[in-house]
Amino acid sequence: MNKQTNDNLIYGRNPVREALKFGNVKSIIIASSFHDGDVLKLISDLSLPTKTVNVNELNKLTNNGVHQGIAAYVKSYNYHSLEELIAKGKKETHPIIVMLDGINDPHNFGAILRCCDIFNVTGVVISKHNQVPLNATVAKTSAGAINYVPVASVSNLNNAIRTLKDAGFWIVSSAGGASMNYQEISYDFPTVLVIGNEGDGVSSLVLKNSDYVVKIPMYGQVNSLNASVATGILLAKIRN
Repeated sequence: MNKQTNDNLIYGRNPVREALKFGNVKSIIIASSFHDGDVLKLISDLSLPTKTVNVNELNKLTNNGVHQGIAAYVKSYNYHSLEELIAKGKKETHPIIVMLDGINDPHNFGAILRCCDIFNVTGVVISKHNQVPLNATVAKTSAGAINYVPVASVSNLNNAIRTLKDAGFWIVSSAGGASMNYQEISYDFPTVLVIGNEGDGVSSLVLKNSDYVVKIPMYGQVNSLNASVATGILLAKIRN
């Protein structure tokens, strides 16, 4: 088995299983104690290079992550074009695109992809700059959703917004200081939901270019939401 970079190493039963089903795995590392018959059959059917190690070796390889006895080296993740997402959306009854404005935490990104898969989102748009890219940590947190949600990487979010508006999409940004409650909109239109940076939120120019800016009402003492939790709440409303 050739030496490979840990940047493309995923681990855990569900992430590895989904990557196997998607055909994105290059090689497998399993603990000698691993006995999940369904996963082992997928590995066998695909005739993948497999290395058996003891648990201590797998602990070291995954930096003591929750590997559940299995890890895999995967191919690099491919990005889609914005035009591909728009074309996909035109075939759908209610297309929803999620745009991320500077998400820097790979765990947040992965959890957002998981939400997008659950609510059958058309795709995700991210910036090539100031944004965590698709990587193994994102894949692990997404629990396999990374394989099913198309992601487009663009040079400029505001240019992408103009293109999406020309294609018939309406832009809805989430901001804690907004005056409009997210439940006040019917969302009966092709929707781009913009989720902002964990600390600074959606950038001012993106807010200016949005058709709606909405907030999720807060009733507790902390008055802040994790970006992925906010995404799930908003997508549940938009999809319904």
